[in-house]
Amino acid sequence: MKWFKKKERALPEDTVCRNCGAQTVGRYCHECGQDLLAGMGQPILKMIAQIFDNVFALEGKTPRSIAHLMIRPGFLSEEYHLGKINRYVHPMKLFWMSSLIFFAIFISQMDFDNNQNKITSEDIVKIDYTKDNSTTDSLTNNGSPVKEQEDKINKFQEEFKAFVIKNIPKYAPYTAFLLIPIFALLLAWFFRRQKLFYMFHLVFALHFHTFLWVFCSLLLIIGIFTPEFPNWLSFLIFLIPGVYLAIGFRRFYHTKSWWQTVRKAIGIGLLYFFLVIVVTGLILGLVIFIFFPEILTL
Repeated sequence: MKWFKKKERALPEDTVCRNCGAQTVGRYCHECGQDLLAGMGQPILKMIAQIFDNVFALEGKTPRSIAHLMIRPGFLSEEYHLGKINRYVHPMKLFWMSSLIFFAIFISQMDFDNNQNKITSEDIVKIDYTKDNSTTDSLTNNGSPVKEQEDKINKFQEEFKAFVIKNIPKYAPYTAFLLIPIFALLLAWFFRRQKLFYMFHLVFALHFHTFLWVFCSLLLIIGIFTPEFPNWLSFLIFLIPGVYLAIGFRRFYHTKSWWQTVRKAIGIGLLYFFLVIVVTGLILGLVIFIFFPEILTL
């Protein structure tokens, strides 16, 4: 519609880039990429929009990239392989943005659940007045070794839970990012006959993990309104990433048959799931050993 048509500003008469001094043809400098209209009396809202664009990739490419990512498995990776890169959000930028959004939703949901499960002071008063004598006697027996052991375990659980909630948004994206090269190595081994550079396997791994973050974010949002899914629906949801992966393999690696594609998807999925459990266990063990050494004495 004409009302929503974007207004184009006239280019300045001087077509020399003010950033690098190169003679330009068109609106953008071919040397440094700067917009010739940048900084020339722009409205404050446009400047704020550019800041958000640089941080979160909130531009026209973002909806297009996410739409292709979610409904066309392997398409973005194939476009990257064909050299069609600038029309979509860069795989690394898309992955980082989606992972931060997922963990933000995840932490907010955890905080909401904790607030829902908190015991109020009125509940404590009710519990104190409704306890029988035997329960009161057992609570006053604070000097027993069993009670001290339970207190230590409860204290550790509370401190560890608070530590996890505080640090998941900071370090979880980095941990997830460390697993992507491992996934790309599995791809390079299983599809070694395609003779692709490792970079293209890494791009496919980034796109697949971005899909997982967006998919899990949608599940968390839906879970706010629908706490429990039926068993048959949970099973179908569990299958969606595997089906997505198989279709992506078929499109990007051009496998010979669907049987070969499904077989490789299952093999890679099982190996990767095992590696995720091992890496996660090692990281949790290292965190407990460094930040909670008292657990060794429990």
